[in-house]
Amino acid sequence: KFGHPNVKPEAVMDKIMANVNGLTICDPFMGSGSTGVAAVKAGKRFTGIELNPKHFETAVARITAAWEAKQ
Repeated sequence: KFGHPNVKPEAVMDKIMANVNGLTICDPFMGSGSTGVAAVKAGKRFTGIELNPKHFETAVARITAAWEAKQ
């Protein structure tokens, strides 16, 4: 869907974020940004790291859209 072979379902990531007590999430293998989207939707701070420029740009676009939808 996002040009990445292992995109996680949003519902699964939303459930995980709902069960995480921390306020800051770090994903050192960000991929297409599923964790970042869920973190933003849950009101958590997010730091993501991704070496592949294509996946990084996808993640930035998805996380930005999630952030703008919350505003």
